[in-house]
Amino acid sequence: MNTLNCQQCNLSFTLTPGSFGKFCSLSCGSVFNGLLRRTKTISKYESNPKHCNTCNNVLPYSKRKNKFCSHSCSAKTTNLVERKRGPTAKEKAPFTKIKFILCEKTNQYYLNTNPDGSRRRASPYVKTDKEKYYASARFKFNVYHYPDEFDLSLIERYGWYTCPGKKRKNELKNIHGISRDHIISVSYGFANGIDPKIIAHPANCKLMLHSENKIKHNKCDMSIKDLIEKIKTWDKKYTEQVTGFEPATNSLEG
Repeated sequence: MNTLNCQQCNLSFTLTPGSFGKFCSLSCGSVFNGLLRRTKTISKYESNPKHCNTCNNVLPYSKRKNKFCSHSCSAKTTNLVERKRGPTAKEKAPFTKIKFILCEKTNQYYLNTNPDGSRRRASPYVKTDKEKYYASARFKFNVYHYPDEFDLSLIERYGWYTCPGKKRKNELKNIHGISRDHIISVSYGFANGIDPKIIAHPANCKLMLHSENKIKHNKCDMSIKDLIEKIKTWDKKYTEQVTGFEPATNSLEG
């Protein structure tokens, strides 16, 4: 068996079959080949080195990725560029959740919130005929002004109905209370083209439990003919009480 010296660590080793006889181990071969490749790379760089952008001196291999040879050369070049010190101040509008939205159909601006603070999802200027009718057919009178026409003891016993929605988040809710019912329903009036003033008249109102009102739904407890007669009697009675005179008529009978 032949004894050779390692080209990397210079230790003697016994040549084994299948080896080239240059290194005593794989690690020594890797180190030797790595140094050889590095030497070739350095020699290739030194044949065409980079230069400092300021003083034009040759940059060593260890600083081959830099643009300048020192901090002073870097400062001399970068300080020539005019730049504003500190951040640029920007004017910021005060933050608010309230926004003005332009209605596409009426070309009018409206707020995105309702008076109670809830979010408005549609333009208040654009309403369907049904929405306008239902708004006009709502009751707009005070039942306490007509104690002879309504059973106010029901209100004292059960109280007014209050819906358990988000609008009454921190208020008491009375789901077993009294509500005002349309004797001739609003849906019937809209479907048959009845004047909403007739549907909204106090003579078309009746106090009842809200639970019964929901069961009744859109049923009518009176004909339109009987309601018109009731309205005439109602107007005559309360016009005389307020003015002391009978209501004016279009007839010539006096």
